[in-house]
Amino acid sequence: MRKIMSCLAGKRMQKHILFVALAAALLYPILFSSETYMLFLLCMFGIYIIVNTGFDLAFGYSGQISLGQAGFYAIGAYATAFLSFAGVPVVLSLFLSAGVAALVGFVLAKPCVKLVHHFLAIVTIGFGEIVRLVVLNGGAVTGGPDGLIGIPALSLFGIELRDYGKYFYFVLAMVLLFVIVKSRIVNSRVGRAFVAIRDNPEASEAFGLKLSRYKSRAFTLSAFYAGFGGALYAHLVRFISPESFSSEQSNMFLVMILIGGMGTLLGPILGSGIIITVTELLQKFGNYQMLLYGLIIIFVLFAMPNGIAGTLRNRFYHEFVHVPVRVKEDTMPNHSAEGG
Repeated sequence: MRKIMSCLAGKRMQKHILFVALAAALLYPILFSSETYMLFLLCMFGIYIIVNTGFDLAFGYSGQISLGQAGFYAIGAYATAFLSFAGVPVVLSLFLSAGVAALVGFVLAKPCVKLVHHFLAIVTIGFGEIVRLVVLNGGAVTGGPDGLIGIPALSLFGIELRDYGKYFYFVLAMVLLFVIVKSRIVNSRVGRAFVAIRDNPEASEAFGLKLSRYKSRAFTLSAFYAGFGGALYAHLVRFISPESFSSEQSNMFLVMILIGGMGTLLGPILGSGIIITVTELLQKFGNYQMLLYGLIIIFVLFAMPNGIAGTLRNRFYHEFVHVPVRVKEDTMPNHSAEGG
């Protein structure tokens, strides 16, 4: 009974944390409307949550190590800029640009699903670098190193969301939408197939799961989320350049997932928030910023190899799930009495 109560307490704690965080997020733009920089960081926080929520489907749930998420992030950003310049409504261009990124991800997934571990990581690194070089050398089409300026602001029901506070509410709504969609996916037959393939691909294939199909789905979904996040970023800053989509951006997404916790719903949220906070706090250390940043990451990964969300999950559920079975002595057969 105590273990059951511990499990229920863990679930209640997660719900309470999410409720408090949502309430604070809704009130902050109203109470602190003059804090423009903090509101900008909150918008970026929401964008990173969306990108990492999709990334976790490929990395955390299906075991595909991708280091090219910045490539899909860039595709979404540039695609929505082109569509907006062509007169497509911004809200529609957000989803269309995410669809473009997903289409590229689907095409890339076809050869990549046969690769594992560092081979897949190397290919995705190359993909991300190719995308960066294409937009860098795209001339007048992509703006080259100067980037694209004057990207239209998001307009919703005739109201332009130029203010960071207003834009944050839209980002928050999209965060809730994409997190709920992910929750439905991971609790569906497809999500269970992802986990089975991650844990034991040979056994999964022996039971009839087509590995290439499910890996391709996870990779495509991850690209869609990243493309949507990139599109949100483009309309937030209204200026994009190749510098924003380097390999360092992909590495940051990976670190966020590792620290937050792979294969969890809270992991992308916690990881995104922690990395943004740590990065801002270390700004004052100047040249020592990256050194301290690296030390913090190493400490967290060594102390909590499953990430923060994974550690919390194990803390509240591990004992309940792995309850040892005890057999009463009076129910065991007495072989000695029966003559062996």
